[in-house]
Parts: sequence; C-alpha cells; structure tokens
Amino acid sequence: MCITFFKTARTSLDKYKLILLNNRDEHLLRPTREMHWHDGILSGVDEQDTARGTWTGLNKNGRIGMMLSITQTQESKSPNAPSRGGIVNSFLNASNTSEMIESLEKNAGIYNGFQLVCLEQNQLGLYEVKTLTNQQVEKIEVCQWDDEYHVISNSPPLKPYQKAVYGRQLITERLQNSDEMSVEEVFENLLEIAVNKNQCYPDAQLQFQTQNTDEYNRPLSAIFIKYPEGAREYGTRCHTLLTIDQNDKVSVLERRYLPLESTWKDARFEFSINGN
Repeated sequence: MCITFFKTARTSLDKYKLILLNNRDEHLLRPTREMHWHDGILSGVDEQDTARGTWTGLNKNGRIGMMLSITQTQESKSPNAPSRGGIVNSFLNASNTSEMIESLEKNAGIYNGFQLVCLEQNQLGLYEVKTLTNQQVEKIEVCQWDDEYHVISNSPPLKPYQKAVYGRQLITERLQNSDEMSVEEVFENLLEIAVNKNQCYPDAQLQFQTQNTDEYNRPLSAIFIKYPEGAREYGTRCHTLLTIDQNDKVSVLERRYLPLESTWKDARFEFSINGN
C-alpha cells in the first residue's frame, strides 16, 4: 500500500508550482536504500526487487514519477508477471515520455496491479498530472487530471479508498494558505497528514480489493499504517515531502523508518531544476 498527496499550481502567481507528500507502506524489513542521487535520479531504491526500482523519484529536470500498486488478492497475482519496480526509472529516463507511457499502456496488462503517476511541467511551467492504471478500470488508458488537489492510493482515482477521500479534505485544509507558508511550514503541515492514524473504516472498495478480514483491513484504512504489536511486520515506513517554487527551487525531505533501531532518520536535498 502507498498513498500520495499533491497540490499543483493553477497559475504562475502561486508561490509553489508543486507540493507533494508520499507515504510508502511496505514490509518493514524489506531491504531498501535511502534516497540518494543515482544515474540522474533522486530516489530511494528497493533493493529486494531485481529491477532495483523505486516508488517515488524525480530527475534534474523536475520530472516526477510515482508507482502505487493496485491492491489485489495474493491468489489473483501472476507469479510470472514482470517487475513493476523499474517503471518509474524508465519514465524519469525517457527521452520522450509520451512514447514511453503509450508503450506502457499497450503492455500494461502483463503486469500485476499498478498505478503510475506522472508529473511534468508544461510550456507554461505548470505541472500536468497523468496516470495510468491497469486494474479495476473499464479501459486501460492514460488519464490527465486538472484538479488542484490530488490524493491517490491503491485503487483507481475514480474508485478512491475512504482514506483518500479523507486525505483530500486534510490536504485542502492544510494547504489552502500555502502561498503564505515557508518550505518548513509546508513540511510541518504535510507531516501532520503523513502520520494521521484515523482509520477510515468500513471501506467497501478496500474490502472488495483485499477480500480479507476486518482485522487485516482496519490498519490499511489509515493514512499512516501500523499493525498491533506482533500482528504483522508491515506498515508506513517512509515519508517523501517535496516543494518546487516558481523559481524552480526544489526542496525534498525523506523521513524513513529504521526497523532494527526503531527510529526515524531524515535526509534533505535542495537543488534547482536544470541548474537555474
């Protein structure tokens, strides 16, 4: 499970072109490398995956890709499906992103459930939002979204989990005055959302996709996932926060959980898009 929140500027008068939060939910002991620059990409790396891919990454041009699984039962997963892990890296490295996404659209059915979120600046310097979802949709196709606030989790945007509905309310309230906030104030508000443990349950869409018990589903219905002690070694283990202002200055905070030490560790990055 994962969930991502972001606010896109409507005009060049907005202070921030983009404000973003991503929660990564995963097995707590899954080998993962912290966020770092590698091959022109800033991201963490899933070291268990053969593709050594990522869930959230960006490049020096300010292009951002995020991969969220579409929740499905273990029985419905294909053991021979190709890894989804390298898809974000492919998007970030693509010389022509439209061609890359169109090619993925044609072959999306061979993968287990996924949802790719693509963010790129247009000629006006404003971010455009595109998604590609390969399950729980009538047609596999690239969709473009023009909303100001977005919350996407492990179901299609038009079939949101209740925590995504709740999360949209939170981000709208928290960031409605973002033009008046410093980066640190934006990050403080995003972290308040990131650690929200309110369980949005029952959730018919979540139940339909997991086909599991209430005890299994309830923790998953929260933005911050934490199972009772000894129940399941799975939960929210990384927060990625990002702002890009109108001068194309990028500020990133990664806060990740170190399970063997039972502590959280921060990493900060700042750079300007294309060296501007």
